[in-house]
Amino acid sequence: MVTACPTVEILKEGAFSRVSSDWDSLLAASYDTRFFLTSTWHRLWWDHFGGGDGYFVTARDGDALIGLLPLQILEGGIVTLTGDWNVSDYMDGLACRDDAQAILRALWETALSDLPWRSLDLHHVPSGSPTIAVLGDLLGDRVQIEEEQVCPVALLCNSWDGYLQMLSKKQRHEIRRKLRRATDGAEWSYRTAATEDDIDRDMPVFFRLHELSAREKARFMTPDMRQYFVAVARTFLRAGNLRLSVFRRAGVDIAATMSFLYRDRYLLYNSGYDPSFAAHSPGIAAVALAMQQAIEEKAVAFDFLSGDEPYKYQFGATNTYTCRIRASR
Repeated sequence: MVTACPTVEILKEGAFSRVSSDWDSLLAASYDTRFFLTSTWHRLWWDHFGGGDGYFVTARDGDALIGLLPLQILEGGIVTLTGDWNVSDYMDGLACRDDAQAILRALWETALSDLPWRSLDLHHVPSGSPTIAVLGDLLGDRVQIEEEQVCPVALLCNSWDGYLQMLSKKQRHEIRRKLRRATDGAEWSYRTAATEDDIDRDMPVFFRLHELSAREKARFMTPDMRQYFVAVARTFLRAGNLRLSVFRRAGVDIAATMSFLYRDRYLLYNSGYDPSFAAHSPGIAAVALAMQQAIEEKAVAFDFLSGDEPYKYQFGATNTYTCRIRASR
């Protein structure tokens, strides 16, 4: 239990060093501990794409950081959470779980009172977040809360066979059939980057397959976004979270996935495959092999992140949701 009257302060983005040392300790004690809420993820995004005015609204109980809102004010006075919903699948504040609602209320009261904002636009807030109730209470009729994205999640088991038995007969048959289609009749391999040299080798492979697999992916992967993805890969390889994997058949790299393992959750962040090998189901094979890897690493959930693509439900995923929160002053 924390004090009923925490000390709330607004810091400029340049004060990142004042909160970074406490950030991840707070995250571990927060009501939500997702990968995209880590200090490293926020720092990387800001270093590459940060714009507008950045602020940290902090709450402390004595010297202990107990709450944090990483915010930015964009052109036109739009307040949003730090980051970009195109690259961060979950976005929210942080607060100690036992008093999360009270702490978030203190943070948002200060932010809405003291920051120079005209409108509020928050993306990808998890549907179970206390942020939704707090802003609904503080803003009343001015706030609009709507479902924004589905984020399918599959529960895992302690073995691949055990996981398959959790699926329907049809789902189990389809995964096995497509894995055989991908691996039968040719030599195949599945590799995961373990060193900086592996990153140098496999990021170009990932980019090529990512852009081949869909036109909108090719538009998304701008030169600046490529630099960001490489920085993310290098940073989280060193941190032990990156799982950059490539499926190779008959001497050709035909599918790749970029994933993260954080705590007990495996996140399929992005992927790509060569459509000219579609007859071998390379995309499904790469996901199945990533899921086997997740099981071997003792993950309990496989998070497919934003989007309702049909293949996710072939793996037994069920929907979770994120919300968009909007309001005007």
